[in-house]
Amino acid sequence: MTAEESEAAVGYPATLGHPISYSVAYPERLSRRKGAQRALGALVTWIVPAALGYVSAVLYLWLPVIIGSLIAVGVISLPIVMAIRIRAKGLSRFLADDGPVLERHAQYAIAAASYALFLTDASPKQAMGSSVRLEIRRGGDFGWLRAAVTPVLLLPHIVALALFAFAFMLIIPVSAVFAVALRRYPRCFFGFTAGYLRWIARALGYWLSLTDRYPPFSFRQDA
Repeated sequence: MTAEESEAAVGYPATLGHPISYSVAYPERLSRRKGAQRALGALVTWIVPAALGYVSAVLYLWLPVIIGSLIAVGVISLPIVMAIRIRAKGLSRFLADDGPVLERHAQYAIAAASYALFLTDASPKQAMGSSVRLEIRRGGDFGWLRAAVTPVLLLPHIVALALFAFAFMLIIPVSAVFAVALRRYPRCFFGFTAGYLRWIARALGYWLSLTDRYPPFSFRQDA
């Protein structure tokens, strides 16, 4: 284990802010082509099924149930895997060995979400560490049992984020129009969208057992 890995594994100073920080640069100029591609994706996802009549009804009734069940299985099962690995390795070794891999996956997921929501034109791999920054100070003091019950602990956040997600029924279409017509992202939505992804990033880091700091119910960077 390197000195850097050891330092990351044992924890972080309590005087610092939240150990998970997300930031994204405001896109001064967006690509019309990429904006049209994302707009088309949203159109296919939302509008096309509505035009399929009976098939649409079946999709709307059962597809969310199937997808929701698969997501629920993942949300519950992955923390159990984390708990097993923490119990086998110990927290310090888990954070040093598994932490960097989990951190890269989290960074990619947040960068992909930033791209999908028109916050950047760069692909997830290009955006990571440049226009989109997700910094995680791995550490904490917890055992395998807390890792196993993480989905239960995060339930209030899941409900709150699901409710806030309804806002994107307006934000995504308006952002698509702005991206294609004006090559800009509407500034009035930027703070909300970036803050929403920041909240998700902190919940994600806690869910992956990269930190023991419970995520705040806030969009703010300094929360």
